[in-house]
Amino acid sequence: MLADVKAGDEVITTPQTMMATSQAILMQQARPVFADIQYKTGNLDPRDIEHRITDKTKAILAVHWAGYPCDMDEIAEIAQRYGLFVIEDAAHALGARYKCEPVGNLSHCTCFSFQAIKHITTGDGGLVSTNTEARYLEARRRRWYGIDRANSKPSVLGEREYLVEEVGTKFHMNDLAASVGIKLLDDIDKVLARRQAIADRYLLELDNVPGITLFERKGDRKHANWLFSMHVERRLAFIQAMRGRDVDVSVVHQRIDRHPVFGGLRKDLPVMGKFNQSHICLPLHMGLSDEDVDTVIWAVKAGW
Repeated sequence: MLADVKAGDEVITTPQTMMATSQAILMQQARPVFADIQYKTGNLDPRDIEHRITDKTKAILAVHWAGYPCDMDEIAEIAQRYGLFVIEDAAHALGARYKCEPVGNLSHCTCFSFQAIKHITTGDGGLVSTNTEARYLEARRRRWYGIDRANSKPSVLGEREYLVEEVGTKFHMNDLAASVGIKLLDDIDKVLARRQAIADRYLLELDNVPGITLFERKGDRKHANWLFSMHVERRLAFIQAMRGRDVDVSVVHQRIDRHPVFGGLRKDLPVMGKFNQSHICLPLHMGLSDEDVDTVIWAVKAGW
């Protein structure tokens, strides 16, 4: 809504995400246009964006897959050249950094998730950050029916005086949920550090294990480590072997362009097709002990 995406517009985005990312586009009666991804990150590939831009394109919606920041300089350069709005889906990326800047400081709008199993939770819900005061004020109005609560005047009738000039929603977080989230923010550095420590063990111990391709981690960005994704050969055999050793691994998520609501499976996304056949996630959460991590590493090294 803040990007002024309307019926008939197009938004270039990624098929490697949870379907909520593109459902937001459909809710504006616009069309998601899927671009291909990078095999060793799961992120939107900037090299596959430009040829998909049309006179209907309004925005680029990038997802920081697993918590690893996208190539935002390249995406921003394309967006600036064509006058496009940039939205970041940072549901996985609370605490991530790109070239020293926190994710949330980089683009027109960034969306975070506080759903139940994210880095911190408010039970459900999330947060949007933006880079101008005017857009911030618009977001505050639109999240509660378009009512400008801060500037509405008291009335002797009881209801405050206001005039609504734009379409709004009921997307504001309640105070109880917000209080939980504010308190849990006290622990965010500890949460990020523990997740990083687990990921570092996996990276060290699983490097050069036959049948595994670890994902890229460039030195100019900081991973939020919401997931530990990698590629494995013979994925079904890998899953069966891990579960036989009491290690629960999972695919998170399969490509969303397969859903009829988004138009059905695209054939012009070759890397997405390859990625979708081999990526898998190892356990990565705050309930893992060092002994649990040792068990995961042993299970993987035991083969499949």
